Amino acid sequence: MFVRTKCLASNSHPELDLEKWQKTVDLIAQLFNCACGAIVQLRDNEFYTVRSSQNRDNFLKTGDAWPYEMNSFCRHVIEKGSALYVADPANDPHWSQIPFVKDGPIRSYFGVPIYWPDNSVFGTICAIDTKPTEYNDTLYQLLYQLRELITADLKLIDAYENVKKLALTDELTGLYNRRGLSAMVQKTLQNNNNTINSIAIAYFDSDNLKEINNQLGHDCGDIAIQALAVEIKKSTRSTDILARVGGDEFVAVLNNINEPRLRQICRLIEDNYRTNLSKRKEFELYTNGFSVSYGCLCVDTNDGIELSDLCIQADKLMYANKMSKRSG
Repeated sequence: MFVRTKCLASNSHPELDLEKWQKTVDLIAQLFNCACGAIVQLRDNEFYTVRSSQNRDNFLKTGDAWPYEMNSFCRHVIEKGSALYVADPANDPHWSQIPFVKDGPIRSYFGVPIYWPDNSVFGTICAIDTKPTEYNDTLYQLLYQLRELITADLKLIDAYENVKKLALTDELTGLYNRRGLSAMVQKTLQNNNNTINSIAIAYFDSDNLKEINNQLGHDCGDIAIQALAVEIKKSTRSTDILARVGGDEFVAVLNNINEPRLRQICRLIEDNYRTNLSKRKEFELYTNGFSVSYGCLCVDTNDGIELSDLCIQADKLMYANKMSKRSG
């Protein structure tokens, strides 16, 4: 799964060609006649040089990093949200004492902020030199245009991730769908093989959805589905994998949890679902009550795990729970 806060240099993406970024920063160094062209990413309170120009006199290398709390030009660009051009920082009282000038080689800085499509910060694109400079408006506009090339790539990454998310998630609830459930369980087991000792699965089914749809309409049915999804989210951990696998059926896959605790969570989900729906104005004329049937089990990861088999077993337990309510 692609994570924005990870460094793009090591967190590869099919829509990203870092060689193009390399050519961009090399072009900056050439056209600005400067010691360094760079694309810098802000990640985890650290600035990281994703790509830096390959000219021999460049002092800043790809992979170089510095903490956000350090007083720096890039930090100023991010905090102000605008371009920064300091032609001669060594003779500027505001900039002469920052580490990269006082103890470093920077004698000119020109940087522009880069943003993701949702306007969250990505980082900066910079032209940095070891001598004072006098950039004209043409060069000023050029750096903005080069910034747009990088922004276009970030838009492609974002669009790709949105399409992938739609393919793996349920539109109504925001939980995973069947495909997403299978993919995420497989990925979790592969990536955490040494830390996951047991897998638990809970299968939920709303007992009243058909009646709600018939008596109150499908809009109320959707509200009930969303309400159950919300309660499942609230009662589980962020690391648990949650999916809507049918009209009113949900699956939660949890790791490193025992069965008594799992049953306690299932009861809590049903109780909260019943309580919260009964308070909603949309359901004030509905008198048949609200309930959830569930089935759950835990297995040791050493026993071998097939998600489809576990779902079948949990589904059978859920159905038995539903039948016991009708007979009781």
